[in-house]
Order: sequence, then structure tokens, then C-alpha cells
Amino acid sequence: MAKTAHPIIDFRPQANWHWLYDHNRATLTLNMGNRVVDIACKSTMLTLQFDRPVFFTIEDVAYYIDFFEGPALAEYSPAFRCKLILHLLAIKLFHKPIMPKNWLFETHAGKQYRGCQGDHVILISSAVKEAKMYFVLDSKDDFMLCMLIEKSHALTSSRTFNQFQIVKVTHDKIAAKKS
Repeated sequence: MAKTAHPIIDFRPQANWHWLYDHNRATLTLNMGNRVVDIACKSTMLTLQFDRPVFFTIEDVAYYIDFFEGPALAEYSPAFRCKLILHLLAIKLFHKPIMPKNWLFETHAGKQYRGCQGDHVILISSAVKEAKMYFVLDSKDDFMLCMLIEKSHALTSSRTFNQFQIVKVTHDKIAAKKS
């Protein structure tokens, strides 16, 4: 029996990459030519739900390449890095601002952590005491915008964050920085 060759996936942005809102599924997608990636943003949290493709810009490509080749995500596989960066870009480009959800996470005594974009931090849910890894998207003033890197994070007995979901918290909610 002959082996079937698996195509080598190229994660470099191409001229035909474009965002498209799928109205039937109420989902933002990125068409990468030979495959489509669903973006895990709630449709109600998007600033626009467009009908025409929105192509990658030079700025989008630069942002993508900086993260893909940079040290912040070097420990991850190329496929995961690609998916994570696409979610970062989608949030940057299309997501509405969000309010803090401090009550979902434990407060930590001692010196407050002042993170910066690209840091990996731990948040611990208040109700179920589950610790999970988040990626810092932005750190301004008193708040940090973080994205869940792991598959899910139980926040209460009935509420769970899914991978790539974002949350805004105050600096005192950060349990630790991953070294």
C-alpha cells in the first residue's frame, strides 16, 4: 500500500487570506485559501458583521510575522501559533471593548504583577479554584486584557471559558507569571 503524502502546511500569510463573516453560522472566519479557520468570538461582540471579504493588510502581515517568529509563542507548534495569532488579530481588528470581570477570579495579596503584551500569566477562578494559563494581549492603567490559551477554564459550576476567549481583569488577579 502506497503512503499518501500529507501536504506541508505553510503558515506564512498569503495574498488571498481574508476575513469573512459567515452569517449562517454567526461566526467570523479567516479563509486561508485551502482551509478556513473559525474565530472564537461571540458575534454580538464584533464591531461589524460584514458581507464582503476583508483582506489581510500589510500591517496585519507584519503583526502576524512578528508574533509567529518572535519569542512569546516559540514554545508552541506552528499550527497552534497560527491559530492563536489569528485570534489575536481578530480581537485587535473586530472585537468591541469589554468590561472587567474581576469577580470571576481570585485576588492575590502582595505586589501586583504589571504584565506586558506577550506575557503568559496564571488566573485562578474564584468559585472552583482552577488555575489556567492566559496570554496577555494588552496591559494599560489598572487592567490587563488576557486570552485563555488552554482548552477551557471552569469559572463556576455552570460557567466555563473556552480556548481563545478573552477577559479583562485588574492586575491583582494575576496569580503568577509563567517563567
